[in-house]
Amino acid sequence: MNNKDIYVIGYGMTKFGEFYNESSSSLASKALFESIKNSNIAKEKVQSVFFGSLVSSTNSQPSIGIACIRENNMSVPVTRLEAGNASGAAAFHQAYSSVLSGLYDCVAVVGIEKLSDYINNETIERILSSTIDFQWEFEMGATLTSLYAILTKAYMKEHNATLEQLAAVPVKNHKNGVHNPYAQFRREISIDRFLKAKRIADPIGRFDPATYCDGSSSVIIASSKFVNEHTDIETKVPILGLGQASDSLALHHRHSLTSLSSTENAVNRAYKIANINAANIGVAEVHDSFPIGEILAIEDLGFFAKGEGAKATENGETAINSKITINPSGGLKARGDPFGATGIAQIVEIVEQMRGNAKERQADNCNYGLTQNVQGTGAMTYVSIFAQNEVKK
Repeated sequence: MNNKDIYVIGYGMTKFGEFYNESSSSLASKALFESIKNSNIAKEKVQSVFFGSLVSSTNSQPSIGIACIRENNMSVPVTRLEAGNASGAAAFHQAYSSVLSGLYDCVAVVGIEKLSDYINNETIERILSSTIDFQWEFEMGATLTSLYAILTKAYMKEHNATLEQLAAVPVKNHKNGVHNPYAQFRREISIDRFLKAKRIADPIGRFDPATYCDGSSSVIIASSKFVNEHTDIETKVPILGLGQASDSLALHHRHSLTSLSSTENAVNRAYKIANINAANIGVAEVHDSFPIGEILAIEDLGFFAKGEGAKATENGETAINSKITINPSGGLKARGDPFGATGIAQIVEIVEQMRGNAKERQADNCNYGLTQNVQGTGAMTYVSIFAQNEVKK
């Protein structure tokens, strides 16, 4: 079996938002059920389930995996992975590896987070402290927002970027999110409103960050052997290449504040496995938890030269059906950011794009799609590459 023998054959998602009357296992169960249904297979065919979550399975949300599969009347091995904001992508990579190794032929991946339980009691920042350097950053008073403010200032200074250019990221993504039925915020935002918003960690303003919310997403991964044996499977999206890389947690240990080496190293590995390069990618979902996150991503992934990402975004080169379509789903900013579900939600969007099912947000150039999911400020990055060929079985 090689890397091109593994496919995404189905997906499911809940809407992202605040669901105070839902449990995390209920949300995860709904996404898993939908992904199995979308795959046209019996739930008994799923041999294992991999869960990605940062906070679920702790405190009031115990044993999320077992609770979820029992709600679906399943009895299979369960593995939970935690990799901060990138927990969903981490689970996907491990699930892929389990199929690539031959251990399983069909597995499910579920990303889940229910953050509304934590927002009101001011524990979100402490939860997020696990994604940054606790000793040198969090205990010294730094938060994820203030650290991204440092990255933003460094980029603005080095490349003469403006707030107007930064604003183009959330403005574009909210425009895309209008057409995403899963998105938390389905409304546009003006550049003027962005610029007039109160600064919460200069130069980051109120409308910069993605919002913490509830939601779950799921995909089914299968080997070519499994696909060939199950004639009811209608579509299969090839997984061409994966890459994972890490960097130091603390920003002051990084070699640069205007580039994420974890993203560069992860995507280079993925490109090598897929045997393509950045020029082949037509659509990408990247980690835009803050505007600078998307700008750094499109440069580190090789879509634009260093220092050109902000200008390119302002010029509309990352809009749907432009030079390259970036975050057609609305990204983390409009769709919402339930940490563990985010990485899988990115994959769901790319699979929909590969299948041609994205409707008003559909990109024309969908030969290859890419996702980039980041932990914290870039201590870990996961990249996945998908292809449109062989979508129809």
